[in-house]
Amino acid sequence: MREAGVVILGAGVAGLALARLLWERGLRVLVVAEDLGEASRTPVALVNPLRGKRFTLAEEGEEALERALAFYTRFAELHLEVFRPVPEAERSKVAERLSGLRHRFEAGGVVLEEAFWLEPRPLLARLAQGLPLLRGRVRAWVPPFLELEGGVRVRGEVLVYAGGGRGAHLLGLKGRHIPGLVLALREGFPRAVSYRVYLAGSALGGSYLPGEEAYRLPPPTEGEVEWLLAGAEALVGFRPRVVSCWRGTRFRLPGPHLFPVEGGFALTGFGSTGFLHAPLLAERLASRL
Repeated sequence: MREAGVVILGAGVAGLALARLLWERGLRVLVVAEDLGEASRTPVALVNPLRGKRFTLAEEGEEALERALAFYTRFAELHLEVFRPVPEAERSKVAERLSGLRHRFEAGGVVLEEAFWLEPRPLLARLAQGLPLLRGRVRAWVPPFLELEGGVRVRGEVLVYAGGGRGAHLLGLKGRHIPGLVLALREGFPRAVSYRVYLAGSALGGSYLPGEEAYRLPPPTEGEVEWLLAGAEALVGFRPRVVSCWRGTRFRLPGPHLFPVEGGFALTGFGSTGFLHAPLLAERLASRL
Protein backbone atom coordinates (compact mmCIF):
# COMPACT_ATOMS: atom_id res chain seq x y z
CA MET A 1 0.00 0.00 0.00
CA ARG A 2 1.15 3.55 -0.78
CA GLU A 3 0.36 6.43 1.58
CA ALA A 4 0.68 10.21 1.45
CA GLY A 5 -0.73 13.27 3.14
CA VAL A 6 -2.40 14.42 -0.08
CA VAL A 7 -3.20 11.99 -2.89
CA ILE A 8 -4.07 13.62 -6.20
CA LEU A 9 -5.89 11.66 -8.86
CA GLY A 10 -5.00 13.11 -12.24
CA ALA A 11 -1.80 14.42 -13.85
CA GLY A 12 -3.14 17.10 -16.13
CA VAL A 13 -2.37 20.77 -15.66
CA ALA A 14 -4.62 21.17 -12.58
CA GLY A 15 -3.36 18.08 -10.75
CA LEU A 16 0.31 18.76 -11.45
CA ALA A 17 0.04 22.47 -10.60
CA LEU A 18 -1.46 21.56 -7.22
CA ALA A 19 1.05 18.77 -6.62
CA ARG A 20 3.97 21.07 -7.44
CA LEU A 21 2.73 23.78 -5.04
CA LEU A 22 2.19 21.28 -2.22
CA TRP A 23 5.53 19.56 -2.80
CA GLU A 24 7.33 22.91 -2.72
CA ARG A 25 5.70 23.60 0.64
CA GLY A 26 7.00 20.36 2.08
CA LEU A 27 3.77 18.34 2.13
CA ARG A 28 3.78 14.60 1.45
CA VAL A 29 2.03 14.36 -1.90
CA LEU A 30 1.41 11.50 -4.34
CA VAL A 31 0.02 11.84 -7.87
CA VAL A 32 -1.90 8.85 -9.23
CA ALA A 33 -2.50 8.72 -12.98
CA GLU A 34 -2.25 6.51 -16.03
CA ASP A 35 -0.28 9.16 -17.90
CA LEU A 36 0.56 12.86 -17.85
CA GLY A 37 -2.73 14.46 -18.77
CA GLU A 38 -5.06 13.74 -21.66
CA ALA A 39 -6.97 16.87 -22.57
CA SER A 40 -3.97 18.77 -21.12
CA ARG A 41 -1.64 17.27 -23.73
CA THR A 42 -2.96 19.31 -26.62
CA PRO A 43 -0.16 20.58 -28.92
CA VAL A 44 -0.85 24.20 -27.92
CA ALA A 45 -2.73 25.75 -25.00
CA LEU A 46 -4.20 29.21 -25.48
CA VAL A 47 -4.47 31.15 -22.20
CA ASN A 48 -6.97 33.89 -22.94
CA PRO A 49 -9.50 35.30 -20.43
CA LEU A 50 -11.85 36.60 -23.15
CA ARG A 51 -14.42 34.10 -24.31
CA GLY A 52 -16.58 33.87 -27.41
CA LYS A 53 -17.70 36.35 -30.02
CA ARG A 54 -18.90 38.93 -27.47
CA PHE A 55 -15.60 39.34 -25.64
CA THR A 56 -17.04 37.96 -22.40
CA LEU A 57 -14.51 37.98 -19.59
CA ALA A 58 -14.08 34.56 -17.98
CA GLU A 59 -15.01 34.31 -14.31
CA GLU A 60 -12.15 35.84 -12.28
CA GLY A 61 -10.41 36.22 -15.63
CA GLU A 62 -8.10 39.08 -14.69
CA GLU A 63 -6.85 37.45 -11.49
CA ALA A 64 -6.58 34.05 -13.17
CA LEU A 65 -4.45 35.50 -15.99
CA GLU A 66 -2.17 37.22 -13.50
CA ARG A 67 -1.63 33.98 -11.56
CA ALA A 68 -1.16 31.96 -14.75
CA LEU A 69 1.54 34.33 -15.97
CA ALA A 70 3.40 34.19 -12.67
CA PHE A 71 3.15 30.40 -12.34
CA TYR A 72 3.85 29.20 -15.89
CA THR A 73 6.81 31.55 -16.36
CA ARG A 74 8.68 29.32 -13.93
CA PHE A 75 8.24 26.20 -16.05
CA ALA A 76 7.59 27.07 -19.70
CA GLU A 77 8.26 29.54 -22.48
CA LEU A 78 5.27 31.84 -22.84
CA HIS A 79 4.41 33.43 -26.19
CA LEU A 80 2.70 36.68 -25.26
CA GLU A 81 -0.02 38.52 -27.17
CA VAL A 82 -3.25 37.25 -28.67
CA PHE A 83 -4.86 39.16 -31.55
CA ARG A 84 -8.65 39.32 -31.78
CA PRO A 85 -10.43 40.84 -34.83
CA VAL A 86 -12.77 43.69 -33.92
CA PRO A 87 -15.00 45.57 -36.40
CA GLU A 88 -14.33 49.32 -36.35
CA ALA A 89 -17.89 50.07 -35.26
CA GLU A 90 -17.54 47.89 -32.14
CA ARG A 91 -14.23 49.19 -30.84
CA SER A 92 -15.65 51.51 -28.19
CA LYS A 93 -17.89 48.77 -26.83
CA VAL A 94 -15.04 46.27 -26.75
CA ALA A 95 -12.71 48.80 -25.10
CA GLU A 96 -15.11 49.08 -22.15
CA ARG A 97 -14.96 45.32 -21.61
CA LEU A 98 -11.17 45.33 -21.73
CA SER A 99 -10.67 48.04 -19.12
CA GLY A 100 -9.00 45.65 -16.67
CA LEU A 101 -6.71 43.94 -19.21
CA ARG A 102 -3.60 45.29 -20.89
CA HIS A 103 -4.42 45.75 -24.56
CA ARG A 104 -3.90 47.92 -27.61
CA PHE A 105 -5.85 48.36 -30.81
CA GLU A 106 -4.28 47.69 -34.18
CA ALA A 107 -5.64 47.68 -37.72
CA GLY A 108 -8.50 45.21 -37.77
CA GLY A 109 -8.58 44.30 -34.13
CA VAL A 110 -7.17 44.35 -30.61
CA VAL A 111 -4.06 42.78 -29.10
CA LEU A 112 -4.38 41.29 -25.62
CA GLU A 113 -0.87 41.97 -24.41
CA GLU A 114 -0.73 39.50 -21.51
CA ALA A 115 -2.74 36.65 -22.99
CA PHE A 116 -0.45 33.95 -24.32
CA TRP A 117 0.06 30.46 -25.65
CA LEU A 118 2.42 27.72 -24.53
CA GLU A 119 3.35 24.13 -25.37
CA PRO A 120 1.72 21.87 -22.75
CA ARG A 121 3.78 18.70 -23.11
CA PRO A 122 7.13 20.11 -21.93
CA LEU A 123 5.24 22.11 -19.30
CA LEU A 124 3.64 18.96 -17.86
CA ALA A 125 6.99 17.16 -17.88
CA ARG A 126 8.64 19.99 -15.93
CA LEU A 127 5.78 20.22 -13.45
CA ALA A 128 6.02 16.48 -12.83
CA GLN A 129 9.80 16.43 -12.45
CA GLY A 130 10.73 15.08 -9.03
CA LEU A 131 7.14 14.53 -7.89
CA PRO A 132 6.09 11.11 -6.49
CA LEU A 133 4.00 9.59 -9.29
CA LEU A 134 2.18 6.25 -9.24
CA ARG A 135 1.00 5.08 -12.65
CA GLY A 136 -2.20 3.08 -12.77
CA ARG A 137 -5.92 3.21 -13.44
CA VAL A 138 -8.17 3.92 -10.47
CA ARG A 139 -11.27 1.74 -10.36
CA ALA A 140 -12.84 3.04 -7.11
CA TRP A 141 -12.85 6.14 -4.91
CA VAL A 142 -13.36 4.84 -1.35
CA PRO A 143 -12.06 7.49 1.08
CA PRO A 144 -9.49 7.45 2.51
CA PHE A 145 -8.44 4.98 -0.21
CA LEU A 146 -8.11 4.87 -3.96
CA GLU A 147 -8.37 1.34 -5.32
CA LEU A 148 -6.42 0.69 -8.50
CA GLU A 149 -6.70 -2.05 -11.06
CA GLY A 150 -4.54 -4.98 -10.02
CA GLY A 151 -5.47 -4.68 -6.35
CA VAL A 152 -3.16 -1.80 -5.39
CA ARG A 153 -4.55 0.54 -2.72
CA VAL A 154 -3.45 4.10 -2.00
CA ARG A 155 -4.30 5.88 1.25
CA GLY A 156 -4.40 9.66 1.61
CA GLU A 157 -5.27 11.90 4.52
CA VAL A 158 -6.83 14.11 1.84
CA LEU A 159 -7.90 12.93 -1.61
CA VAL A 160 -8.12 15.37 -4.52
CA TYR A 161 -9.86 14.52 -7.76
CA ALA A 162 -8.07 16.50 -10.49
CA GLY A 163 -8.95 14.18 -13.36
CA GLY A 164 -11.11 15.02 -16.34
CA GLY A 165 -14.16 13.45 -17.88
CA ARG A 166 -12.85 9.92 -18.18
CA GLY A 167 -12.77 9.40 -14.41
CA ALA A 168 -15.68 11.64 -13.45
CA HIS A 169 -17.91 8.60 -12.92
CA LEU A 170 -15.82 7.66 -9.85
CA LEU A 171 -17.45 10.55 -7.97
CA GLY A 172 -20.70 10.65 -9.92
CA LEU A 173 -19.85 14.06 -11.43
CA LYS A 174 -22.27 15.12 -14.15
CA GLY A 175 -20.95 17.53 -16.75
CA ARG A 176 -20.47 18.02 -20.48
CA HIS A 177 -17.79 16.24 -22.48
CA ILE A 178 -16.77 18.55 -25.31
CA PRO A 179 -14.59 17.13 -28.11
CA GLY A 180 -11.90 19.45 -29.44
CA LEU A 181 -9.66 19.06 -32.47
CA VAL A 182 -6.21 20.55 -33.05
CA LEU A 183 -4.52 20.38 -36.45
CA ALA A 184 -0.72 20.46 -36.54
CA LEU A 185 0.41 22.75 -39.35
CA ARG A 186 3.41 23.35 -41.59
CA GLU A 187 3.05 27.09 -41.05
CA GLY A 188 3.82 28.86 -37.78
CA PHE A 189 2.03 31.72 -36.04
CA PRO A 190 4.26 33.20 -33.30
CA ARG A 191 1.51 35.58 -32.17
CA ALA A 192 -1.80 33.83 -31.56
CA VAL A 193 -4.88 34.86 -33.55
CA SER A 194 -8.28 33.92 -32.16
CA TYR A 195 -11.90 34.21 -33.26
CA ARG A 196 -14.08 31.08 -33.12
CA VAL A 197 -10.95 29.08 -33.95
CA TYR A 198 -7.38 29.90 -32.94
CA LEU A 199 -4.00 29.81 -34.64
CA ALA A 200 -0.98 29.66 -32.35
CA GLY A 201 2.47 28.27 -32.97
CA SER A 202 2.03 25.50 -35.51
CA ALA A 203 -1.49 24.61 -34.41
CA LEU A 204 -5.07 25.33 -35.45
CA GLY A 205 -7.73 24.43 -32.90
CA GLY A 206 -11.33 24.77 -31.89
CA SER A 207 -14.44 22.92 -30.75
CA TYR A 208 -16.95 22.08 -33.48
CA LEU A 209 -18.95 19.17 -32.07
CA PRO A 210 -21.57 19.65 -29.32
CA GLY A 211 -20.90 18.43 -25.81
CA GLU A 212 -22.22 15.06 -24.67
CA GLU A 213 -23.24 13.61 -21.32
CA ALA A 214 -20.97 10.56 -21.65
CA TYR A 215 -17.21 10.52 -22.20
CA ARG A 216 -15.97 9.44 -25.61
CA LEU A 217 -13.32 10.35 -28.19
CA PRO A 218 -15.02 10.49 -31.60
CA PRO A 219 -12.75 10.45 -34.66
CA PRO A 220 -12.31 13.75 -36.54
CA THR A 221 -14.93 14.39 -39.21
CA GLU A 222 -14.58 16.04 -42.61
CA GLY A 223 -17.01 18.74 -41.55
CA GLU A 224 -14.96 19.47 -38.45
CA VAL A 225 -11.70 19.80 -40.36
CA GLU A 226 -13.37 21.97 -42.99
CA TRP A 227 -14.80 24.22 -40.27
CA LEU A 228 -11.34 24.72 -38.76
CA LEU A 229 -9.68 25.45 -42.09
CA ALA A 230 -12.44 27.86 -43.11
CA GLY A 231 -12.07 29.64 -39.78
CA ALA A 232 -8.31 29.92 -40.26
CA GLU A 233 -8.78 31.33 -43.76
CA ALA A 234 -11.16 33.97 -42.39
CA LEU A 235 -8.49 35.01 -39.86
CA VAL A 236 -5.32 35.04 -41.97
CA GLY A 237 -6.48 34.92 -45.59
CA PHE A 238 -5.30 31.43 -46.54
CA ARG A 239 -5.72 27.79 -45.56
CA PRO A 240 -2.77 26.39 -43.63
CA ARG A 241 -1.28 23.04 -44.65
CA VAL A 242 -2.13 20.23 -42.24
CA VAL A 243 0.49 17.74 -41.04
CA SER A 244 -1.43 15.75 -38.41
CA CYS A 245 -4.25 16.06 -35.91
CA TRP A 246 -4.89 15.63 -32.18
CA ARG A 247 -8.23 14.82 -30.58
CA GLY A 248 -9.13 15.44 -26.97
CA THR A 249 -12.26 15.84 -24.85
CA ARG A 250 -12.71 18.64 -22.33
CA PHE A 251 -14.86 18.12 -19.25
CA ARG A 252 -17.01 21.05 -18.16
CA LEU A 253 -19.09 21.39 -15.02
CA PRO A 254 -21.74 24.12 -14.78
CA GLY A 255 -20.78 25.21 -11.28
CA PRO A 256 -17.54 25.88 -9.38
CA HIS A 257 -14.38 24.02 -10.35
CA LEU A 258 -13.02 23.71 -6.80
CA PHE A 259 -15.41 22.11 -4.32
CA PRO A 260 -15.46 19.60 -1.44
CA VAL A 261 -16.22 15.93 -2.08
CA GLU A 262 -16.18 12.87 0.15
CA GLY A 263 -12.66 12.42 1.42
CA GLY A 264 -11.31 15.72 0.15
CA PHE A 265 -11.78 18.03 -2.81
CA ALA A 266 -12.39 18.11 -6.55
CA LEU A 267 -10.44 20.42 -8.84
CA THR A 268 -11.97 19.75 -12.23
CA GLY A 269 -14.56 20.64 -14.87
CA PHE A 270 -12.77 23.64 -16.41
CA GLY A 271 -13.69 22.96 -20.02
CA SER A 272 -11.54 25.15 -22.26
CA THR A 273 -10.29 27.36 -19.40
CA GLY A 274 -8.16 24.76 -17.61
CA PHE A 275 -4.80 26.37 -18.34
CA LEU A 276 -6.22 29.77 -17.39
CA HIS A 277 -7.80 28.84 -14.06
CA ALA A 278 -5.64 25.94 -12.82
CA PRO A 279 -2.85 28.00 -11.17
CA LEU A 280 -5.29 30.30 -9.34
CA LEU A 281 -7.49 27.51 -7.96
CA ALA A 282 -4.53 25.22 -7.23
CA GLU A 283 -3.02 28.03 -5.13
CA ARG A 284 -6.28 28.46 -3.22
CA LEU A 285 -6.55 24.76 -2.49
CA ALA A 286 -2.87 24.48 -1.55
CA SER A 287 -3.40 27.25 0.99
CA ARG A 288 -6.15 25.17 2.65
CA LEU A 289 -4.21 21.93 2.91
